[in-house]
Amino acid sequence: MKNVYTRIVCVIAVVLLSSVAALSQFKVVGYFPSWAGNVSDIQFSKLTHINYAFVLPTATGGLQAVENPSKLQSLVSSSHANGVKVLIAVGGWNDGNDSGFESLAANPTYRTNFVNNLINFVNQYSLDGVDIDWEYPDGGASSNNYSSLMQQLSTALHNNGKLLTAAVVATGGSSIQSNVFGYVDFLNLMAYDGGGSNHSTYDYAVQSLNYWKGRGLPSAKAILGVPFYGRSSSEYVAYNTLLSRGASANADSFQGIGYNGIPTIKGKTNLAFDQGGGIMIWELSQDVTNSNSLLTAIDQVVDQRNGGNPPGNTAPIGQTITLRGFNNLFVSSENGTAPMWCNRTTAQAWEQFTVVDAGGGKVALRSMSKYISSENGAAPITCNRTTIGDWEKFDWVLTADGKVGFRGNNGLFISSENGANAMTCTRTSLGGWEAFSFVSVSGARIAAPETKDIPEELAPGKDGIALYPNPSTAVINIEVAKPSQVVIRDFNSGRIVYTGSIVTAIQVNNLPPGLYTATITDHDQSRVKKIVIKP
Repeated sequence: MKNVYTRIVCVIAVVLLSSVAALSQFKVVGYFPSWAGNVSDIQFSKLTHINYAFVLPTATGGLQAVENPSKLQSLVSSSHANGVKVLIAVGGWNDGNDSGFESLAANPTYRTNFVNNLINFVNQYSLDGVDIDWEYPDGGASSNNYSSLMQQLSTALHNNGKLLTAAVVATGGSSIQSNVFGYVDFLNLMAYDGGGSNHSTYDYAVQSLNYWKGRGLPSAKAILGVPFYGRSSSEYVAYNTLLSRGASANADSFQGIGYNGIPTIKGKTNLAFDQGGGIMIWELSQDVTNSNSLLTAIDQVVDQRNGGNPPGNTAPIGQTITLRGFNNLFVSSENGTAPMWCNRTTAQAWEQFTVVDAGGGKVALRSMSKYISSENGAAPITCNRTTIGDWEKFDWVLTADGKVGFRGNNGLFISSENGANAMTCTRTSLGGWEAFSFVSVSGARIAAPETKDIPEELAPGKDGIALYPNPSTAVINIEVAKPSQVVIRDFNSGRIVYTGSIVTAIQVNNLPPGLYTATITDHDQSRVKKIVIKP
C-alpha cells in the first residue's frame, strides 16, 4: 500500500440504530417466560438483557428439564443478533416452594453439583449468565447457605466470562447478606406486589432503592423492577389485557386494579437513572407493541437521558432567564406565596429564574431565593422550596424550534395551562402549552445551535479524516488513518444515533435529513466532523 497508514473504511448508510447502542451502563432487563409470548414480538432494540424464566433446581443440585427449549434457542439466537444478552432465570416463585434451593445450598456436594450443572446448561444454550430467583431464603443457616452458593456461582461463572445476577424482594431482604453484593453483577429489585391500593407505586420504588442502597448495594448494581401487570385483591391482570378491557395507558388504576401506566413507568425510569443502574421488567409478554407500549416508554426516557445534557441541549447553567408561554405571557413565581401562573405581560423580579445545576443532568429553577417544585403532579406547581429535592429537579428538553420544556421527576412536563389556570406538571408530552421561549435577563437569546451556524471545528477535511460524499443522500464513507471509535449525534438535539468501531462495513439506510456530528476517537485524540444528510 502506498499510504503509510492502515486505511480503514467504514461505510455508514445511516439507519436510526437502536438506543441500546447508546445505553452505556444503564441496563434494561426483561424477563421472558417459557409459557407465554412470542420471540418474534420482543422489541430487542429497547433491551440490554433478557432473563428466560424459569428452570427449576432439584434437591440434590440437578436441574429439571427446561420448558420449551426450542423457544429458548430461538430467543438466544435473536437476542444475540440484536446485541442483547440472555440469562437463564433459576427458581422463581414456584408457588412459594424453595425446598430445592434450601436442600442443595445446605450441602457442599449438592452445591457443587448445582454449579456444574448450571455451567453446562449455560454452555449448552450459549447463554450469557445466570439469574438466581431464590426469592425467600429462610434466614439463619439458610442465609449463610445462600451466600455460600452465590460465592461459588460467582467464581465459576465469572471465570467463564459469564454474568451472575439475582432477583430480590423490594424491602426487608435481611436474609440476603451484604457480602452477596460483591458476588453479583447486579440485583433485580422486585419493587412490586407491595400491597395497598396500588401494589407498585413510585414511592414504593423509592423505598426499595433506599433499602438496598442503604445496606451498601452500589447504585450501579441496583436494577429497579417495574410491573407490566396490575393486581387487585383477587386477580393479576396483564397490562395488555387491562388495555383491552378499557383501561388507560396513562393511568394507574382501573376497576380496582392497580398498575403502572406510561407516566409512572417513565417516572420510575428517571428515578432509576438518578439512583440506580437500570430498569427490570416482569414481564415482556404482558406489554403491547403500539404507542401504548411500556417498554417504549422506558426506551424514550433512556434515549432522552443518555449522556445527561448532550451537546446542543445544554442548559444555560448559572444564567438568569425569563420564560414566555404559548400565550406570549411570562411565567411568574408569585413570590412563593401562591401557585404559579403564566399570565404576566411584563417580566419583573418574580418573572426571573436562575438555572441551577441539580446534578445528574437535571436543573432546578430559582426565583426570589426559592425553587420551583413540580409537586409531583399532584397539585399546581409552586416556587416555595428552600432546598432542591426530587420534586425540584427537571430535565431541560429543547424543542426543534429552540424552545424548552421542563420534565419533572414524575416523568411529566410542566404546562403553562395557556394562562387560564395555575400551572401544573401533569402533561405526558411536550406540546404548545408545555414549550417556553427563554431569554437571558440581558435580552440575549439563548438557544440551541442552528444548522446554518456550524462551528469551524466541525468543518470536514481536517486531521487526516475523509468523509465522502458529504453532503450525501444516503451513504457516507468515513476513512481514518488509525482504528477508531465513532459516535454520531443529531447536531441540534445531541441525540446519539450510532456508536461503534470503524473497522467493518455496516449497512444502514434511513437517517432523517439534517445535520449530524461524528466524534471519531483513537488512542491519541478525539475529533469532531460534520455530516450533512440531504432530502
